[in-house]
Parts: sequence; structure tokens; C-alpha cells
Amino acid sequence: MSEVWTALEHQIWKLLKEYNLEAKDEFILAVSGGLDSMVLLSVFLKLKPQAKITVAHYHHGNSGDKIQDEYRNRALAVVKEKVLCLGKVDVKFCSEKSSINLTSEELMRNSRWSYLRSLKTSSEVIATAHHLDDRLETILLKMIRGAGIDGILSFKVWNQEIFRPFLNISKVDLLKYAEDHKITWVEDPSNDEEHYLRNWLREKWLKDLDQKLSQGSTNLAKSLMRIVSELNESQVFELIFYPESESMALSRGWYESLSKSDQLRSLALFLKKHQIFSFTSGQLEEIRKRLDKNQKDITFEILSRKWVINASQIMLQ
Repeated sequence: MSEVWTALEHQIWKLLKEYNLEAKDEFILAVSGGLDSMVLLSVFLKLKPQAKITVAHYHHGNSGDKIQDEYRNRALAVVKEKVLCLGKVDVKFCSEKSSINLTSEELMRNSRWSYLRSLKTSSEVIATAHHLDDRLETILLKMIRGAGIDGILSFKVWNQEIFRPFLNISKVDLLKYAEDHKITWVEDPSNDEEHYLRNWLREKWLKDLDQKLSQGSTNLAKSLMRIVSELNESQVFELIFYPESESMALSRGWYESLSKSDQLRSLALFLKKHQIFSFTSGQLEEIRKRLDKNQKDITFEILSRKWVINASQIMLQ
């Protein structure tokens, strides 16, 4: 590591490791030219200097509004110039412009995603700059539109296709990072137009809430994130046992394919399957750390039980 990493960069690297993406070397970054996505590009260039990165920019086409069209053309130019100035062979710029007037947020969103997915190969990961504020707004919008649990839980850090590393980072923190690193971005003038439901929610409803109750939107965000976390925990999670075992042993290969949070969740369920219900989060973390080794055979004792691990199985005696 040639440069010291910031706290935000360390946080993103931990997520890459948690979701087993640190070894990935092909990424498609969705870069609009705005604050969030320009920070995303900067962070990836620092954390993954050897990766093959495609910077993908989608131009929403002509809107018929002079100010908006000037912004869209400027955003395209800023992103393209940034990539060209890097002069890196492994970082390429791709863009597409809509040939029709996209008249709604939904049409714009669908067109962007259609373009991003058209670029993706089986080995590439799509990364977007959605942050904590976006997450709150998206959950509220889904609830307003009558979404059920599946809709609310669909906005995840990693869903096996899309990586959203900023999902637990606020826009305030991204702004500070951009200012500290002198990052240039372009502000979308449509963000102030309240006829877009998301903009009304952000600029009117949430700000009115904060005026009536200090830190109201922050408290709301924390509560919703806690609810989402609890809903995730309550979803059915099926353990995968080693097929040839007679002692209800976990498949080690399956366990190692899980994210850190799902490993902890699987260990909790595994203990309950063995009629062990009294344990702490600290003990689960200690078990996970003991298992997080490349050794073929591991043996240790925690919770007054002997753990015996070989290349294929995780057994409890």
C-alpha cells in the first residue's frame, strides 16, 4: 500500500473483503458526474489500482430544457475528461445517449440499468454510488408506493450483481471526502425540482421533518435501517449440511462462500440446531475468527463444546 488510506477507504475495503470481492479485478462503475459517483471513481482507483475498470456514463438524452441539456452535456464531458486524464490502459470510458426524451424518473432509471447490464460480462461487478441518504429515500418511496418486505429489502450492499459500497455512508461524509481530495463534480439542477417525488421527499418532506423535530430524519433513518436489519435476520436462512455426515455437520465449502454477516448468522443457527441457545455475539465472532483460517484441519473448544473442522465439514462434538 503506497498511500495511507482514509477511514472511508478502509470501510469500503472491509466491505470488499466481507463480500469476497477483494480479489475481483473487473468492475463497471456507474459514474454520472455527480458528487457521489465521482467519489466512487476516486475510491476505486485508490483501492483497486490494478483492476480493469469500465467507467460507464449514461446520457439521458435531450430534454427540451436548455439548462438541463447543458448540465447533461457538461456531466458527460467531465467524466470523459477525468478518465482520459488518468491515462491508464486498464481504465476505459464508455457512454451511451438516449435517443428519446425520457420523461420520468422510472424511464431514466430503467434506461440506465439497461445500459449498464448491456456492458456487463459474467466476470464483472457493477458498482454504484448509492449512499445512506439514497437508501432512506428509496425505502420511504417504496413504502409510499405500497411495497412489501421483498421490495424494502431489495436495496442491498451486494446482491450478487450490484455492489453498493456507500450504502451505509452519509452524503455529508462523501462531501467531506470530495472536498479533502479536491474532487470535481457537476450538480444536477433537476435535484431542486419538487415535481419529482424523490426530490420532494428530500428537499421538502425530510427538511420539514427536521424543522419540526431536530435530527428527525436521522432518527427515522436509524429506525428504518434497524427494521431492515431485523427483517433480514428474520428471513428464512437454510443451513447447508455436509451430505455424507451423520452428525449434522455444516458444509465447510458452503460456509466459506458466505459473507461475514451470513457466517455469523449461520453459526447462530448451527448452535441452535445443537440445542445451544445461550451465547453472545462476541462468542460467535470468536468462532468465526477461528474458522477463518486456511488450515485443512482445525480443532478448538468454545461454549464447552469441541469444534472439529476438516476440509469438508464443520462438526460440533
